[in-house]
Amino acid sequence: MKRILVCLFVMGGVLLARAQEEATVSTLNFTALQKKLEKSNQAIQNEKAKLKAKTWSDRGELFQDIADVNIQFIRMGMSSAETKLYMKEPKEIKTEESEGKQRQIYVYDRINLIFENDELVNWVETMTIHPDPLPMALEAYKKALELDVKGGNFNKAIYQNMERLKRQLETNAILAFTNKDFSKAVICFENIMECSKTEVYNNYIDTIVIYNAGMAAKSAGDHQKAAQYFKRAAEIGYGGSDTYYLLKNEYMALGDSALALETMEKGFEMYPDTFLLLIEIVNYHLAAGHSEEGLKYLSLAREKEPTNPSIYFAQGTLYEKMGQTDKAMESYSDAIKVDSNYFNAYFNIGALYYNKAVELYDIANEKTDTKEYNAARIVADNELRKALAPMEKAHSLDPKDRATLETLKTIYYRLQMDDKYQEVLKEIKDLQQ
Repeated sequence: MKRILVCLFVMGGVLLARAQEEATVSTLNFTALQKKLEKSNQAIQNEKAKLKAKTWSDRGELFQDIADVNIQFIRMGMSSAETKLYMKEPKEIKTEESEGKQRQIYVYDRINLIFENDELVNWVETMTIHPDPLPMALEAYKKALELDVKGGNFNKAIYQNMERLKRQLETNAILAFTNKDFSKAVICFENIMECSKTEVYNNYIDTIVIYNAGMAAKSAGDHQKAAQYFKRAAEIGYGGSDTYYLLKNEYMALGDSALALETMEKGFEMYPDTFLLLIEIVNYHLAAGHSEEGLKYLSLAREKEPTNPSIYFAQGTLYEKMGQTDKAMESYSDAIKVDSNYFNAYFNIGALYYNKAVELYDIANEKTDTKEYNAARIVADNELRKALAPMEKAHSLDPKDRATLETLKTIYYRLQMDDKYQEVLKEIKDLQQ
């Protein structure tokens, strides 16, 4: 899943670099912008002005400036000394501890800057002209494009402003992630996609934005939206097999196991070298009890990773469910050949012998003739002795496993191995203390 974090980090790096370039743009004045907003509000109420595309394009630019007025000279990662070059000395410096880290909060008139190890990691605006100006900018540009009949240079200007708007929205999305406000991050990404739906972009597809919208929705616990965006990302081929894996998880969270399986199979079809998806398909069939399907995919998994003992073990469990104990025993033995310390395989081999012995004891107990009973009892004892070595090996690998200890206790008792029986009783008692 490292790719997911890289996407956001790289995106953030590009944004912050651009933000640094834009820091040299002329200074925005808070009071002047307040007055401009008042005039713009009046203009869109005026019967003539509100029908002019320029009224709305100017309003869009205004809201973008309003969004930047408190943060025009700052960027993530900048030092406190660099901040002071642009914003002078703070009114106050506070220190707090968050998640085991010391933070310094530089308090300014309309914004608090948060530093860790002298690097800007977050900020909180304490005074704004508008609580959420960027969606307002988007709506203004959409209205301007609706009213404009000329296109040409006007559309080019709108496009340039939209590019800036996208970067602003991306910055807000990253900040929302930092603050764990994932629902807000989703909205930011959705607004970016809305930008791309306008005519100046000719329905350009923001692939990384769609993917990151899925990640934000996933983090917000909105599985419906997460599935929607991961499905779209998969359709356009973004994120490779990871996207299918994430989409499968969202369908499972929504309780749609059929779509989850369909997604895994499609992903494996698209990316046949992806072992993770293959194992997910195997696990699905194991849980669902689809033995034949499970074996089919396990054969593929074994070809891809012949030194993975869990594959042979899973194959053994499927054969066991199908009542094919000889093949199960063979698969468990193959797991041990690959990993001589594979606990589960030793335990299951011991359990196979143990369960067979139990069946033989039941047969012996049905005998009414003493001679026949004793003969049948010897056969059962001999089968039970076969369980000793694998169970004792399992015990040596995990001395505190209760199931192994209880099984050994019964074996020692049945075979009248008193010393061993007393030892295992003591081990069980010690575990209970």
